Amino acid sequence: MTLDEEISGYIKAARSADDFQEFWTSYCTKLPRLSNLVRRINVIPVTSVTSEVLFSVTIFVHRKQRASLSSRTLRYLLVLKNRHVLEKFE
Repeated sequence: MTLDEEISGYIKAARSADDFQEFWTSYCTKLPRLSNLVRRINVIPVTSVTSEVLFSVTIFVHRKQRASLSSRTLRYLLVLKNRHVLEKFE
C-alpha cells in the first residue's frame, strides 16, 4: 500500500472513529506507517516545546483567512502538512 493510499484509508476510517486508542489498535496493521508515526508522536512530551510548535503550526494553518475551516479539515491539513515526516517511513 502506498502512502497516498494509507492517508486516504485513514481519512475514510477516521470519519467514523470515536475513540483514539481503539481506532489505532484496530487499524495498526492496515495503516502501518501512520500507526508508527502515531506511536512516535503520541507520547507525553518532556518539555512544552513540542506542544508549542504544534500550536504554532495550528495557528498558522487556522489563521484569520481560514477561520471557517472545520476541525476535521484542520486535522487533515495538519496530517498533509507533515507528509514529509510520513514519507520517512516508506
